[in-house]
Amino acid sequence: MRLRDCPATVRVRYLPAARVPTGRGLFGDLEGGSAVDSHTFDDDDVSAGVLARRLGVAVTTLRTWHQRYGLGPTGHESGKHRRYTRRDVAAVTVMAQLTARGVPAAEAARLAGRETVPWPAEHPALNRSTASAARGLARAANRLDVLALRETLADAVATHGVVHTYHTLTGPAFTHISRAHYPDHHKAAVRRLLARTLSEVFATVPRPAAGTPVSVLLVAADAGRDVAALDGLAAALAEKGIGSLHLGAGLHHEALTDTVARSHPVAVVVWSHRWRPGVPALIEALTGTPGWRPSVVAAGRGWPPHTGGTAITCHTLADVVATVAGLTEGGVD
Repeated sequence: MRLRDCPATVRVRYLPAARVPTGRGLFGDLEGGSAVDSHTFDDDDVSAGVLARRLGVAVTTLRTWHQRYGLGPTGHESGKHRRYTRRDVAAVTVMAQLTARGVPAAEAARLAGRETVPWPAEHPALNRSTASAARGLARAANRLDVLALRETLADAVATHGVVHTYHTLTGPAFTHISRAHYPDHHKAAVRRLLARTLSEVFATVPRPAAGTPVSVLLVAADAGRDVAALDGLAAALAEKGIGSLHLGAGLHHEALTDTVARSHPVAVVVWSHRWRPGVPALIEALTGTPGWRPSVVAAGRGWPPHTGGTAITCHTLADVVATVAGLTEGGVD
């Protein structure tokens, strides 16, 4: 995939760190993702005109996608125009990218709309169906009962899958730990134990068979929290038969450029739980390979609504998995 073949990406401006809201994240102050952050960016209420300009398509094109394929605005108040929610924006963005790359519209719509059922990711601790299990997980972590943690998490992944476990079980568990009346140093150790055990369980999820194309590159902005989130993403993609190359954090930009040139990934996911000044240069390194520029997915809560350069922003693991699945299944060489 060459950049000139896929112009329809979300264009995002970089903001100073002080203006970018941050949250505790799924793995608390030490590790991982973003599922329990209650903050939502201000692109949850986007008009058709604004979205069309952002994607570089006509408003009539958005209307056609809505009428023919159901990829349209779901936010609506009586007496007002329909507005695109963050989930709507993510689906339509994938649609724009795939059609720009030559994927037939009907197939692109199917891929863009897959797995868009809402997850209880914004307030997972309020989900009654998993509240009891999450409290039990938090208590086991507080007891430093690593064997019970591992068994519970392994059973949850085997029964419900990685994304469900990540959002509806471990997210609330980390929330319970963070809100507990323990000293900060006590909570730090408990969160670290739960995070490390979760990553170990994710590592046991079977990967695609040898010879399967590895079409996704995973890069973390932070060596702790973001790497742990990518552990979950790699496992969730593996459940769908999607191979990924997890490079973690801290590689020199020359190494990243060389890896992109050698592996030709369809998509690169950059996970960041908070904004960092070095992220623009990181994106440039990942997209600076002559003749091959992958789609970039800016994952996690550390991104402003629109990210300088070209990228698709996804704030939760569920959204990232759905977006990457659409890009890779709809990919063309």
